[in-house]
Amino acid sequence: MIIVEYIDQIWPHNPLLPTDSYERALARFWVRYADDMISADRSLVTSSNGEEQEKAIEKIWEHLRVVEDQCLSDQKKFFGGDTINIVDIAFGSIVKFLLVIEGTLEVKFLEDEKFPHLHSWYNNFKDVPVIKENLPDQDKTVALLKFLREKILASS
Repeated sequence: MIIVEYIDQIWPHNPLLPTDSYERALARFWVRYADDMISADRSLVTSSNGEEQEKAIEKIWEHLRVVEDQCLSDQKKFFGGDTINIVDIAFGSIVKFLLVIEGTLEVKFLEDEKFPHLHSWYNNFKDVPVIKENLPDQDKTVALLKFLREKILASS
């Protein structure tokens, strides 16, 4: 996310961080929270142990529940309100990776019934033109992750 902060500083006419210091601190907190989710994501890819995978899935669901309840319960279109900000980019990356893991391991994370606000937010996020134009192809990304996962598991 350091590169996103750099972009925010270089092109201030499209701010990704809030200008209010309190809101900026909250945004940084949630970006860090998104970063912390990566370890659970990683263990799903690098482990074939069913028990470890179940624990990782539960941990991811716990994180998603916090995001659902704390960030999106007021029906905002994006984390930043009406426009995407750095938190949207952070969680957009995480959710995209979770969708790739879904396609790789045949597990469902972003269920509409469990996480209706998060599901709605992601649909809004991926429909933003700049995001839509730059999201990696799902099938190609799943194929790549399957290939990498096979290599990782074969070497361990």
